[in-house]
This record gives sequence, C-alpha cells and structure tokens, in this order.
Amino acid sequence: MEDATLAALRTASSAMFDIGFAAMVGALATPVLLQDGSSDWSARRARRCRGLFAGAGFVALAASLAWMALQAIALTELPPVAALAAVGGIVADTAFGRAWAVATLALLAALALAGAFRYRRLPRQTLALMLVTVAVAHASAGHAGANGFGWLVPAVAVHELATGLWAGGVFAAAWTVLRGAPDALDGARYATRLSTLATAALAGVALTGAAIAWHGLGGSLAPLAPVAGALSWGVMLDAKLALVALAVALGGFNRLAVMPSLPESLPRFARVLRVEAVVLLAALVAAAWLANGEPPAV
Repeated sequence: MEDATLAALRTASSAMFDIGFAAMVGALATPVLLQDGSSDWSARRARRCRGLFAGAGFVALAASLAWMALQAIALTELPPVAALAAVGGIVADTAFGRAWAVATLALLAALALAGAFRYRRLPRQTLALMLVTVAVAHASAGHAGANGFGWLVPAVAVHELATGLWAGGVFAAAWTVLRGAPDALDGARYATRLSTLATAALAGVALTGAAIAWHGLGGSLAPLAPVAGALSWGVMLDAKLALVALAVALGGFNRLAVMPSLPESLPRFARVLRVEAVVLLAALVAAAWLANGEPPAV
C-alpha cells in the first residue's frame, strides 16, 4: 500500500475516532443537562442519548482497530494479512502499542457496561472514569507520549475531554435532543445549560490547545506561514484555528442574539447549532490530520 494512501486512511480513522469519542462524551453529559425536566420530552431525549453513546462508541472502537491495523501495515511494510498478524508483537514491544491497547480495552469496557445497564440508570461516574482512561491512553499512543509520560500527555487528554464536552454536547443537541419539537420550558432550560457547558469547555480547549500548539510549533510562529505548493502542519493548524473560531462565533451568536428570546427562538437556536456541528466536524478532521502529521518541533 502506498505511503500517501496509508496516511490518508490513518487520518480518516483518527478523525472517526475523535468524532465518535467526542459524541460519547457529549452523550454521557447531556442527560445531566436534561435533568429536573418536568416533561416527557426531557426523559425521552435522555434515553435517546443512550443510543448515541452506543453508536458513537462502536464508531470509535472500529476506528481504533482500523488505525492499529494501518499502523501495523506501515511499520512492518508487509501485506495487510501478514501485517495484522504482527499487531500482537507491536502491542507487546512498543509503548504506543500498549497505550493503544489500554485505550481500546477501556472503550470496549465502557460499551459493555452501558449495554449491561441498558434498562437501568447508567453508572455515569464509572463511565466517565473509563472515558478519562481512554483519553489518557489515546494521548499516550500519539505524539504526546513519544518521549514518555510528560506534561503533554495530560494536556492532550484534557484537550480531548474538553473538546468532547463542547463538540460532543453540540453533536448530541443537533443530532438527538433538538430534533423535532422540544418542550418550550425544558428546551429553553437545556439550551441555557448547554451554552454554559460549551463556554466552560471552550476555556479548557483554548488553554490546552494553545500549550499543545506552541509545543508542536517548537516555540515559534514561523511554521504558521504558508508554504508554496505544500500543505504543512502549520498551515493545517491555521485551518483548524479558523474552523474553531467560526464555531465559537456561531456559539456566541446563539448565546448573545438568540438565547435572550427563548423559548420562542428555540427553532432558530437549533438551526444555528446544526451549522456549528458541521463546522466542528470539519475541525475534528483537521485535528486528526495534525495528529497524524509531523509537528515542526518533532
């Protein structure tokens, strides 16, 4: 398989993992935003988040398995079937392989636990701990863990979790909660809580993202300059930052221009949120490209 094809497939699998993981975090957090609702609408939407959690989890799990298979092909330079047979050795002999295994097993455990509690109240704290484990192990399997467990690993893990609360919360709202006709009072309460959560998560995304980007750029802004005929790491970082800025602007518009007239403006709030969800999807794809590329400082 050609290097360019492998790189594209690794980026695609990473993007699907990031999107699935973010949706899992959002699906787990959303019922908390819906609690205290007095309508059947709130209860039904909270139950639907279970389906989103499971579906997103299977997407993330499949993407994780695909990513390791592609890594095995790239590392061994063997045909796909022979390379897959070497995955066990990669897990046993490499730090990133062991970190990948921990992340994948934690993800599988979270799905199994959620399935076991299908008809009962979900153990949210235990599931949240499992998602934290996935985030830390996933960060350790990437560039952040290349030189061992330093400050960059928890920074990337917090960045992934904060992104999940923001982007995943938006995904859950756009795909599950605000589809159809929401209850006016409960919908307005939910929209207010979602905006507050997204604002807090955005602060975490910005702080950790700035530290991670500065490290990746080697403490210099020079790599951000466009390079003729090349899609450099710095240029893709520019694109990601532009997408994040657009998503922030959409969220700010909802908070400042739409929310004051809730609940009457709930349909408009939902429309803007769906656009924000698409922008955040694109930002996560850009982030996956960055994660599979070579930062200037590496």
